[in-house]
Amino acid sequence: MKLAYYPGCVARSTGREYEISTRAVSRALGIELEEIDDWNCCGATHVSNELVSTALAARNLVRTELPVMASCSICYSRLRAAMIHLKDRKVRERVNEALEVKYEGEKEVLHVIETITKALRKAEEKDQGRESEKSPKDLIVRPLAGLKAAPYYGCLLTRPGGGIDSPENPKILEDLIRTLGAEPTDFRLKMKCCCGPIFMPEEEAAAETLIRILRNARASGADFVVALCPLCHLMLDANQPLLEKKFGEKIDLPILYVTQMAGLALGLAPEELGMEMNSVSTRPVVEKLEKIEGKKAEEEGAKVC
Repeated sequence: MKLAYYPGCVARSTGREYEISTRAVSRALGIELEEIDDWNCCGATHVSNELVSTALAARNLVRTELPVMASCSICYSRLRAAMIHLKDRKVRERVNEALEVKYEGEKEVLHVIETITKALRKAEEKDQGRESEKSPKDLIVRPLAGLKAAPYYGCLLTRPGGGIDSPENPKILEDLIRTLGAEPTDFRLKMKCCCGPIFMPEEEAAAETLIRILRNARASGADFVVALCPLCHLMLDANQPLLEKKFGEKIDLPILYVTQMAGLALGLAPEELGMEMNSVSTRPVVEKLEKIEGKKAEEEGAKVC
């Protein structure tokens, strides 16, 4: 499988570990990523002019003939929203006036979780058909059995509707968690906005929401939270020490990118997934997985004896 890769601005800054793990997991799944040449900002929320925002997204889409994959939920949502706006002939004509390469029709836009899910599903179908390709058992060499993960969608992955999953009650992340061998927790606030866009002007309101999300994730029994968006990850991970100090309570809950979680199950080492770059230490997750694996090995050894 070959895809056009749209990194987005954050991939080269605060979301560097997301890009590292995205590329590592793609290689492990046999997915070739071809980075879009001379890509630009997706036209996200800080671009207040809708026409300009749409044109920025369109410029990225026309720079490749391949299906486009984004790891950032904001970028993914923005690219999809732009395609909806570009169905309007007048909007398309105005946008094309500014584009060197004209936007002629819809593209296939994928989020990295779709790419991972499809690759594993394809492997399962091939396995059932007894073809010579790798099966999910070959790919998932380190099942995450014994670990509990809180699935955090945030607010943009499933919007606009008609895309990846149900806007109100998505299940794609829970399904992937189960496929990788872990257990998804009952995380009531999984769709709650991380308040990233209002963190600076409304810091108090954002902090109150963030602590509620983290408390709920912790109360669900999760060993870690799985994030799909670099802004969500930043808000829950990098802000955690600040929230602990502000509210006088210890949270200490690792926040893994979906690609870091998948990478562990695919047998990749934590350093291959940039896990040392996470603000809250991911070591407890790795140590628990190692302990579970060690116990399983001892039990199997005892059976052999």
